[in-house]
Amino acid sequence: MLRILRKNMKFIIISLVAFFGISIFYGLGQYRSSGGQSQTYYIAEVNESGITSDQLQNAFLNAISQYDDTVLSSLDQSAIVSFKKNILDQLIDYELIYQQAQKEKVKISNDEINLEIDKIKDNFSSPEEFDEALKANNITLVRLKEDIKRQLMINSILEETKNQVSVNDEELLEYYNENKESFLEPEQVHARHILVETEEEANNLLLQLKEGLTDFAELAKEKSIGPSAPSGGDLGFFAIGQMVKEFEDAAFSLQPGEISGVVQTQFGYHIIKCEEKKEEYSPTFEEAKERISNILRSQRENEAITALISKLKEEANIVINYDFDAEIESLKSSAEESQPSDSTEQVTSEETISEEVTETEGVKDTSQDN
Repeated sequence: MLRILRKNMKFIIISLVAFFGISIFYGLGQYRSSGGQSQTYYIAEVNESGITSDQLQNAFLNAISQYDDTVLSSLDQSAIVSFKKNILDQLIDYELIYQQAQKEKVKISNDEINLEIDKIKDNFSSPEEFDEALKANNITLVRLKEDIKRQLMINSILEETKNQVSVNDEELLEYYNENKESFLEPEQVHARHILVETEEEANNLLLQLKEGLTDFAELAKEKSIGPSAPSGGDLGFFAIGQMVKEFEDAAFSLQPGEISGVVQTQFGYHIIKCEEKKEEYSPTFEEAKERISNILRSQRENEAITALISKLKEEANIVINYDFDAEIESLKSSAEESQPSDSTEQVTSEETISEEVTETEGVKDTSQDN
């Protein structure tokens, strides 16, 4: 079901997420109570505006469509409900910011909206494909423009808040002096490798390299079974602790231009070539200044936005018409009662969905991932 969902949603939804960077944006809209005439169920009410259960479900489906089935299957029901609760909190935050934008009479021109429409259209091979994606997601062009206008109004308030943040040189220097160790760049090596299944094949390839019969990168493209084969076995720069020990020890023992002997690891047999080396280096304040500025500015921008939302919440009338906490506790209790005592503990935290599923090269040290 999730695979089908992602297939149907990927066009518009992924485009919007890529542009706005806000996974809960789609489907928020604004709905107002109508004196009891409406039968719409509001799962939350923010001042005079309501957030429907359908809106929450759409936002939830949009959010999980970004994750792999393996990650999603590791979540139990209580984690899913907790994730929905967090999404609702974000929907409330954005509704508050949108209402603030309305109070401040933020203006968004048609040209600004059309510019974003054009950016979204750039993700499609033709206008017809764009139109089909709208239909597949039950979105009209008018509705899309309304949603974009709303998001641009929200962005305007967020940018206005960020622009109030400032960082001076004294603060930058203080941060540098207190966090020098965090800027230390460890020794690194830039290497290529050829990975094969048998020692015999590795020795044959090594002989060809030693006799100068072939280029290392070309041989890696032709013979290596690692994912880096198309790029000539290029692994880029890496530091100690990033690769399995046998591979790492061999790579760091080489000088630029040198080729190792056959190195056996749990993944197979490797031949390694050192391309470059970087010694451990501690950057000066001037060299680290821009990075520090970005760190501090980002921290303060987040703090400013958090403070704005807290202020808006204090002044708002917010009603949540569903007890998520009670459902989470009930689900956890039921799971504990039904779980065999000797079973492996199941992952139940919604934090799981933030973990990235990455492809290993056949040399990466995965011992820290368990």
